[in-house]
Formats: sequence, C-alpha cells, structure tokens
Amino acid sequence: MKKENEENNLIKEEMIKEEEKRKQRLFEIEKKLGRHNKDKEIKNKRNNKIMKYFALATNMVYILSMPILIMLGFYMLLKKYLFKTDQPIILVIFLILGAVSGYWSLIKQINNIK
Repeated sequence: MKKENEENNLIKEEMIKEEEKRKQRLFEIEKKLGRHNKDKEIKNKRNNKIMKYFALATNMVYILSMPILIMLGFYMLLKKYLFKTDQPIILVIFLILGAVSGYWSLIKQINNIK
C-alpha cells in the first residue's frame, strides 16, 4: 500500500512537471507571436507621454508667439494707414505688450493644467 502511494505520488509529480513544461513551451510560442510582449505596452506608454508633452510644448509656443504676431500685425496696419513715417518706439511698445500678454496667457494656461 505504501509502495503504491509512493508510485502514485511519483506519477503525479511527473505529470505536474510535464504540464509545467507544456505550459512553458506554450508561453514561449505565444511570446514569439507577440501575445505576452510587455515591451510594446511600455513603449506605447512612453510614446503617449512624449506626445502629450510635445503637444503641451507646441501649445505653449503658440500661446507665447501669437500675441506678439498680432501686435506686430496691428503695428503694420497702423503704419500703413495712420503713420506717415516709421515709429520704432511704438513697435517696441507693441512687441513688449504682446510678450507680456503671451506670458500672462501662458501662466493662466499652466494654472489650469494642474
């Protein structure tokens, strides 16, 4: 009886080992097929973060540059229709106002991100 139990235990252990080997081979095959590839998920997460920060940086460039360009265009319109000569001091004032306005908009945008 004891010998039969030992033999049954040995058979069960062998079956368990074979089952584990089969599962390991199946896992390796699936891994080659790309089903258990965690690298792609990690790479996608990293790419999503990079794209998020790239979009944020691009948005910040637009927020900073657009008021300056608008003030420059406003100066060009005034120069064409109102001024008889160039007025560089007014151009500098408009550009400074555009920069301050851009930074103010950027600060408001950053505070809304949090």
